[in-house]
Amino acid sequence: MTSFLVKNKSKESYEQRISTEPITTQRCKLYAIKNFDHFVSETYDDRTTNDIIDELFILKTDNGQEFEDVLYDMLQEWINWNERKGIHPSTIRITFSNVRKYLFFRKIKTNEQDIREHLRFPKIPKEEKYPLSDNEYRMIVDGFSKSPLFQSICLALGASGMRIGELMRVKKKDLDLSAQRVRVKIPPHTKTRAGRTTFFTKEVMGKIEKRLEKINPDDYVFCMESPVSGADNFRTAFRRLLNRLELDERYQSNNFFKISPHSFRAYFFTKAARKHGDNYAHRMTGHGGYLMQYDRMTEEEKMNMYIELEPDLVVYEQTKNKLKIEQLEEENSSISQLREEVRTLKEQQAKQDKKILDKLRENKTLPI
Repeated sequence: MTSFLVKNKSKESYEQRISTEPITTQRCKLYAIKNFDHFVSETYDDRTTNDIIDELFILKTDNGQEFEDVLYDMLQEWINWNERKGIHPSTIRITFSNVRKYLFFRKIKTNEQDIREHLRFPKIPKEEKYPLSDNEYRMIVDGFSKSPLFQSICLALGASGMRIGELMRVKKKDLDLSAQRVRVKIPPHTKTRAGRTTFFTKEVMGKIEKRLEKINPDDYVFCMESPVSGADNFRTAFRRLLNRLELDERYQSNNFFKISPHSFRAYFFTKAARKHGDNYAHRMTGHGGYLMQYDRMTEEEKMNMYIELEPDLVVYEQTKNKLKIEQLEEENSSISQLREEVRTLKEQQAKQDKKILDKLRENKTLPI
Protein backbone atom coordinates (compact mmCIF):
# COMPACT_ATOMS: atom_id res chain seq x y z
CA MET A 1 0.00 0.00 0.00
CA THR A 2 1.41 3.41 -1.01
CA SER A 3 1.60 6.02 1.75
CA PHE A 4 -0.44 9.19 1.34
CA LEU A 5 2.80 11.07 2.09
CA VAL A 6 4.45 9.82 -1.12
CA LYS A 7 4.28 12.46 -3.84
CA ASN A 8 4.47 11.82 -7.55
CA LYS A 9 7.80 12.92 -9.04
CA SER A 10 6.74 14.64 -12.27
CA LYS A 11 7.62 17.70 -14.30
CA GLU A 12 4.68 19.52 -12.73
CA SER A 13 5.74 18.66 -9.16
CA TYR A 14 9.31 19.77 -9.97
CA GLU A 15 8.03 23.13 -11.19
CA GLN A 16 6.06 23.42 -7.97
CA ARG A 17 9.15 22.62 -5.93
CA ILE A 18 11.28 25.36 -7.52
CA SER A 19 8.48 27.93 -7.50
CA THR A 20 9.89 29.71 -4.44
CA GLU A 21 13.39 30.11 -5.90
CA PRO A 22 14.51 33.41 -7.49
CA ILE A 23 12.83 34.05 -10.85
CA THR A 24 16.11 33.97 -12.77
CA THR A 25 16.98 30.59 -11.20
CA GLN A 26 13.56 29.24 -12.15
CA ARG A 27 14.05 30.43 -15.72
CA CYS A 28 17.39 28.64 -16.02
CA LYS A 29 15.98 25.38 -14.64
CA LEU A 30 12.88 25.49 -16.84
CA TYR A 31 15.03 26.27 -19.88
CA ALA A 32 17.10 23.16 -19.12
CA ILE A 33 13.97 20.98 -19.05
CA LYS A 34 12.68 22.50 -22.28
CA ASN A 35 16.06 22.01 -23.94
CA PHE A 36 16.18 18.36 -22.86
CA ASP A 37 12.59 17.80 -24.05
CA HIS A 38 13.54 19.08 -27.52
CA PHE A 39 16.62 16.86 -27.59
CA VAL A 40 14.58 13.77 -26.70
CA SER A 41 11.90 14.56 -29.29
CA GLU A 42 14.43 15.08 -32.10
CA THR A 43 16.71 12.20 -31.20
CA TYR A 44 14.24 9.49 -30.22
CA ASP A 45 11.41 9.75 -32.79
CA ASP A 46 9.09 12.17 -30.96
CA ARG A 47 9.31 10.37 -27.66
CA THR A 48 9.03 12.36 -24.45
CA THR A 49 11.29 12.83 -21.45
CA ASN A 50 8.82 10.73 -19.45
CA ASP A 51 9.34 7.89 -21.95
CA ILE A 52 13.10 8.13 -21.50
CA ILE A 53 12.85 8.10 -17.70
CA ASP A 54 10.51 5.10 -17.76
CA GLU A 55 12.94 3.25 -20.03
CA LEU A 56 15.88 4.08 -17.78
CA PHE A 57 14.00 2.71 -14.78
CA ILE A 58 13.44 -0.57 -16.62
CA LEU A 59 17.14 -0.82 -17.48
CA LYS A 60 18.10 0.04 -13.91
CA THR A 61 15.95 -2.79 -12.58
CA ASP A 62 17.13 -5.37 -15.14
CA ASN A 63 20.80 -4.52 -15.57
CA GLY A 64 22.57 -1.87 -13.48
CA GLN A 65 25.70 -1.70 -15.67
CA GLU A 66 23.71 -1.38 -18.89
CA PHE A 67 21.66 1.37 -17.23
CA GLU A 68 24.80 3.40 -16.51
CA ASP A 69 26.19 2.89 -20.02
CA VAL A 70 22.94 3.96 -21.66
CA LEU A 71 22.48 6.92 -19.29
CA TYR A 72 25.92 8.43 -19.92
CA ASP A 73 25.79 7.67 -23.65
CA MET A 74 22.49 9.57 -23.81
CA LEU A 75 23.89 12.50 -21.83
CA GLN A 76 26.93 12.66 -24.11
CA GLU A 77 24.64 12.71 -27.12
CA TRP A 78 22.71 15.55 -25.49
CA ILE A 79 25.96 17.50 -25.04
CA ASN A 80 26.91 16.86 -28.69
CA TRP A 81 23.41 17.86 -29.83
CA ASN A 82 23.72 21.22 -28.08
CA GLU A 83 27.21 21.73 -29.44
CA ARG A 84 26.01 21.12 -33.02
CA LYS A 85 23.28 23.71 -32.47
CA GLY A 86 25.89 26.31 -31.59
CA ILE A 87 25.09 26.55 -27.88
CA HIS A 88 27.97 28.21 -26.04
CA PRO A 89 30.14 25.78 -24.01
CA SER A 90 29.51 27.62 -20.73
CA THR A 91 25.74 27.51 -21.38
CA ILE A 92 25.97 23.76 -22.02
CA ARG A 93 27.69 23.22 -18.67
CA ILE A 94 25.18 25.35 -16.75
CA THR A 95 22.25 23.68 -18.51
CA PHE A 96 23.72 20.23 -17.82
CA SER A 97 23.89 21.06 -14.13
CA ASN A 98 20.17 21.90 -14.17
CA VAL A 99 19.26 18.83 -16.27
CA ARG A 100 21.15 16.73 -13.76
CA LYS A 101 19.14 18.26 -10.88
CA TYR A 102 15.90 17.55 -12.71
CA LEU A 103 16.87 13.93 -13.39
CA PHE A 104 17.88 13.53 -9.76
CA PHE A 105 14.44 14.77 -8.74
CA ARG A 106 12.97 12.13 -11.07
CA LYS A 107 15.17 9.53 -9.28
CA ILE A 108 17.75 9.19 -12.06
CA LYS A 109 21.02 9.80 -10.24
CA THR A 110 24.42 10.62 -11.74
CA ASN A 111 27.83 10.47 -10.11
CA GLU A 112 30.56 13.12 -10.19
CA GLN A 113 33.29 10.56 -10.82
CA ASP A 114 31.30 8.95 -13.65
CA ILE A 115 30.64 12.36 -15.21
CA ARG A 116 34.37 13.13 -15.25
CA GLU A 117 35.18 9.70 -16.72
CA HIS A 118 32.37 9.30 -19.26
CA LEU A 119 31.38 12.76 -20.48
CA ARG A 120 33.27 15.20 -22.71
CA PHE A 121 32.25 18.84 -22.57
CA PRO A 122 33.39 21.40 -25.16
CA LYS A 123 36.14 23.66 -23.88
CA ILE A 124 35.09 27.14 -22.86
CA PRO A 125 36.98 29.74 -24.94
CA LYS A 126 38.47 32.56 -22.89
CA GLU A 127 38.43 36.15 -24.09
CA GLU A 128 39.77 39.15 -22.23
CA LYS A 129 36.89 41.02 -20.63
CA TYR A 130 36.16 44.41 -22.13
CA PRO A 131 36.66 47.33 -19.68
CA LEU A 132 33.99 50.04 -19.69
CA SER A 133 35.75 53.39 -20.19
CA ASP A 134 34.81 56.65 -18.48
CA ASN A 135 33.85 58.15 -21.84
CA GLU A 136 31.59 55.19 -22.74
CA TYR A 137 29.98 55.42 -19.32
CA ARG A 138 29.14 59.11 -19.92
CA MET A 139 27.83 58.34 -23.39
CA ILE A 140 25.44 55.73 -22.00
CA VAL A 141 24.16 57.98 -19.22
CA ASP A 142 23.71 60.87 -21.68
CA GLY A 143 22.01 58.49 -24.10
CA PHE A 144 19.25 57.94 -21.54
CA SER A 145 18.64 61.70 -21.22
CA LYS A 146 14.92 61.20 -21.85
CA SER A 147 14.69 58.61 -19.06
CA PRO A 148 15.96 59.88 -15.68
CA LEU A 149 15.05 56.51 -14.16
CA PHE A 150 17.36 54.60 -16.54
CA GLN A 151 20.06 57.22 -15.98
CA SER A 152 19.81 56.68 -12.23
CA ILE A 153 20.07 52.89 -12.73
CA CYS A 154 23.32 53.25 -14.70
CA LEU A 155 24.81 55.64 -12.16
CA ALA A 156 23.70 53.54 -9.17
CA LEU A 157 25.13 50.30 -10.61
CA GLY A 158 28.55 51.86 -11.14
CA ALA A 159 28.51 53.72 -7.80
CA SER A 160 27.54 50.76 -5.63
CA GLY A 161 28.83 47.59 -7.31
CA MET A 162 25.36 46.05 -7.06
CA ARG A 163 23.90 43.46 -9.41
CA ILE A 164 20.94 44.61 -11.51
CA GLY A 165 18.65 42.23 -9.61
CA GLU A 166 19.85 43.63 -6.26
CA LEU A 167 19.34 47.22 -7.35
CA MET A 168 15.81 46.58 -8.58
CA ARG A 169 14.83 45.22 -5.16
CA VAL A 170 16.02 48.27 -3.23
CA LYS A 171 13.12 50.07 -1.54
CA LYS A 172 13.06 53.55 -0.10
CA LYS A 173 13.16 52.11 3.42
CA ASP A 174 16.48 50.39 2.56
CA LEU A 175 18.21 53.77 2.22
CA ASP A 176 19.76 55.53 5.20
CA LEU A 177 19.73 59.22 4.27
CA SER A 178 21.13 60.46 7.58
CA ALA A 179 24.81 59.65 6.95
CA GLN A 180 27.48 61.58 4.99
CA ARG A 181 26.65 59.44 1.97
CA VAL A 182 23.49 57.45 1.41
CA ARG A 183 23.93 54.01 2.94
CA VAL A 184 22.16 51.21 1.06
CA LYS A 185 21.09 48.12 2.95
CA ILE A 186 20.86 45.41 0.30
CA PRO A 187 18.12 42.91 1.22
CA PRO A 188 19.11 39.21 1.33
CA HIS A 189 16.98 38.34 -1.73
CA THR A 190 19.97 38.11 -4.01
CA LYS A 191 22.12 35.64 -5.88
CA THR A 192 24.07 34.78 -2.73
CA ARG A 193 21.03 34.95 -0.40
CA ALA A 194 23.07 37.31 1.80
CA GLY A 195 22.50 40.95 2.60
CA ARG A 196 25.23 43.60 2.79
CA THR A 197 25.79 47.35 2.89
CA THR A 198 27.02 49.66 0.16
CA PHE A 199 26.69 53.37 -0.67
CA PHE A 200 25.52 55.83 -3.33
CA THR A 201 27.49 58.82 -4.57
CA LYS A 202 26.15 62.37 -4.46
CA GLU A 203 25.77 62.04 -8.24
CA VAL A 204 23.26 59.21 -7.80
CA MET A 205 21.33 61.13 -5.18
CA GLY A 206 21.00 64.05 -7.55
CA LYS A 207 19.08 61.76 -9.89
CA ILE A 208 16.79 60.03 -7.41
CA GLU A 209 16.02 62.66 -4.76
CA LYS A 210 12.86 63.89 -6.56
CA ARG A 211 11.58 60.33 -6.92
CA LEU A 212 12.29 59.63 -3.24
CA GLU A 213 10.06 62.58 -2.32
CA LYS A 214 7.13 61.02 -4.20
CA ILE A 215 7.29 57.36 -3.19
CA ASN A 216 6.41 55.48 0.00
CA PRO A 217 8.90 53.57 2.21
CA ASP A 218 7.82 50.20 0.76
CA ASP A 219 8.05 51.34 -2.88
CA TYR A 220 10.91 50.25 -5.13
CA VAL A 221 13.33 53.07 -5.95
CA PHE A 222 14.54 51.97 -9.38
CA CYS A 223 11.48 50.34 -10.96
CA MET A 224 7.82 51.17 -11.39
CA GLU A 225 6.67 47.53 -11.42
CA SER A 226 8.10 44.25 -10.18
CA PRO A 227 11.92 43.94 -9.90
CA VAL A 228 11.99 41.22 -12.58
CA SER A 229 9.99 43.30 -15.08
CA GLY A 230 12.04 46.37 -14.21
CA ALA A 231 15.30 44.54 -14.91
CA ASP A 232 13.97 43.09 -18.18
CA ASN A 233 12.76 46.51 -19.36
CA PHE A 234 16.12 48.09 -18.55
CA ARG A 235 18.06 45.35 -20.36
CA THR A 236 15.89 45.80 -23.47
CA ALA A 237 16.32 49.58 -23.46
CA PHE A 238 20.05 49.15 -22.77
CA ARG A 239 20.57 46.90 -25.81
CA ARG A 240 18.73 49.37 -28.04
CA LEU A 241 20.85 52.21 -26.73
CA LEU A 242 24.09 50.31 -27.39
CA ASN A 243 23.02 49.80 -31.00
CA ARG A 244 22.13 53.49 -31.39
CA LEU A 245 25.43 54.64 -29.87
CA GLU A 246 27.39 52.05 -31.92
CA LEU A 247 28.71 50.49 -28.73
CA ASP A 248 27.32 47.11 -29.77
CA GLU A 249 30.59 45.26 -30.30
CA ARG A 250 30.30 41.58 -29.34
CA TYR A 251 32.60 38.83 -28.08
CA GLN A 252 33.54 36.34 -30.81
CA SER A 253 33.25 33.34 -28.48
CA ASN A 254 29.61 33.78 -27.42
CA ASN A 255 28.20 36.74 -29.38
CA PHE A 256 27.37 38.56 -26.15
CA PHE A 257 27.62 42.35 -26.01
CA LYS A 258 30.98 43.47 -24.65
CA ILE A 259 29.15 46.16 -22.68
CA SER A 260 26.28 44.99 -20.51
CA PRO A 261 24.62 46.04 -17.23
CA HIS A 262 27.21 43.85 -15.51
CA SER A 263 29.93 46.15 -16.91
CA PHE A 264 28.99 48.78 -14.34
CA ARG A 265 29.60 46.31 -11.52
CA ALA A 266 33.00 45.44 -13.01
CA TYR A 267 33.70 49.18 -13.34
CA PHE A 268 33.07 49.65 -9.60
CA PHE A 269 35.17 46.61 -8.66
CA THR A 270 38.13 47.83 -10.75
CA LYS A 271 38.05 51.34 -9.26
CA ALA A 272 37.62 50.00 -5.70
CA ALA A 273 40.42 47.44 -6.06
CA ARG A 274 42.85 50.02 -7.41
CA LYS A 275 42.03 52.44 -4.60
CA HIS A 276 41.74 50.17 -1.57
CA GLY A 277 42.76 46.67 -2.69
CA ASP A 278 40.98 43.49 -3.76
CA ASN A 279 39.68 42.62 -0.30
CA TYR A 280 37.72 45.87 -0.03
CA ALA A 281 36.39 45.47 -3.58
CA HIS A 282 35.23 41.91 -2.91
CA ARG A 283 33.55 42.99 0.31
CA MET A 284 31.65 45.86 -1.30
CA THR A 285 30.46 43.76 -4.25
CA GLY A 286 29.29 40.88 -2.06
CA HIS A 287 31.87 38.26 -3.01
CA GLY A 288 32.33 35.69 -0.25
CA GLY A 289 35.65 34.18 0.71
CA TYR A 290 37.88 32.90 3.49
CA LEU A 291 39.31 36.32 4.37
CA MET A 292 35.84 37.89 4.56
CA GLN A 293 35.13 35.84 7.70
CA TYR A 294 37.95 37.49 9.63
CA ASP A 295 38.62 40.88 8.04
CA ARG A 296 35.78 42.92 9.49
CA MET A 297 35.11 46.62 9.07
CA THR A 298 32.94 49.04 10.99
CA GLU A 299 30.33 51.07 9.14
CA GLU A 300 32.38 54.20 9.79
CA GLU A 301 35.46 52.62 8.20
CA LYS A 302 33.42 51.57 5.16
CA MET A 303 31.98 55.06 4.84
CA ASN A 304 35.36 56.82 5.07
CA MET A 305 36.93 54.53 2.49
CA TYR A 306 33.94 55.01 0.18
CA ILE A 307 34.22 58.80 0.41
CA GLU A 308 37.88 58.49 -0.60
CA LEU A 309 36.82 56.33 -3.56
CA GLU A 310 33.87 58.50 -4.62
CA PRO A 311 35.73 60.87 -7.02
CA ASP A 312 36.82 57.82 -9.04
CA LEU A 313 33.22 56.57 -9.34
CA VAL A 314 31.39 59.68 -10.52
CA VAL A 315 30.80 60.05 -14.24
CA TYR A 316 30.93 63.78 -14.88
CA GLU A 317 34.09 65.88 -14.49
CA GLN A 318 32.20 68.71 -12.83
CA THR A 319 31.05 66.41 -10.03
CA LYS A 320 34.50 64.83 -9.80
CA ASN A 321 36.18 68.23 -9.44
CA LYS A 322 33.64 69.39 -6.87
CA LEU A 323 34.26 66.30 -4.73
CA LYS A 324 38.03 66.74 -4.97
CA ILE A 325 37.69 70.38 -3.88
CA GLU A 326 35.57 69.27 -0.91
CA GLN A 327 38.19 66.70 0.04
CA LEU A 328 41.00 69.27 -0.21
CA GLU A 329 39.03 71.72 1.90
CA GLU A 330 38.44 69.02 4.49
CA GLU A 331 42.13 68.11 4.47
CA ASN A 332 43.11 71.78 4.83
CA SER A 333 40.63 72.13 7.65
CA SER A 334 42.14 69.06 9.31
CA ILE A 335 45.65 70.49 8.88
CA SER A 336 44.58 73.84 10.36
CA GLN A 337 42.94 72.03 13.25
CA LEU A 338 46.09 69.95 13.77
CA ARG A 339 48.25 73.08 13.76
CA GLU A 340 45.97 74.69 16.35
CA GLU A 341 46.19 71.58 18.51
CA VAL A 342 50.03 71.62 18.25
CA ARG A 343 50.10 75.33 19.17
CA THR A 344 47.87 74.70 22.18
CA LEU A 345 50.03 71.80 23.33
CA LYS A 346 53.16 73.93 23.02
CA GLU A 347 51.56 76.67 25.12
CA GLN A 348 50.50 74.14 27.74
CA GLN A 349 53.99 72.63 27.79
CA ALA A 350 55.58 76.08 28.14
CA LYS A 351 53.34 76.87 31.10
CA GLN A 352 54.21 73.54 32.73
CA ASP A 353 57.94 74.18 32.18
CA LYS A 354 57.62 77.67 33.71
CA LYS A 355 55.86 76.29 36.79
CA ILE A 356 58.62 73.72 37.30
CA LEU A 357 61.35 76.35 36.95
CA ASP A 358 59.58 78.74 39.34
CA LYS A 359 59.24 75.98 41.93
CA LEU A 360 62.92 75.06 41.63
CA ARG A 361 63.88 78.70 42.16
CA GLU A 362 61.60 78.94 45.22
CA ASN A 363 63.40 75.94 46.70
CA LYS A 364 66.74 77.63 45.79
CA THR A 365 67.65 74.63 43.71
CA LEU A 366 68.35 76.91 40.76
CA PRO A 367 70.08 80.31 40.94
CA ILE A 368 67.73 83.30 40.59
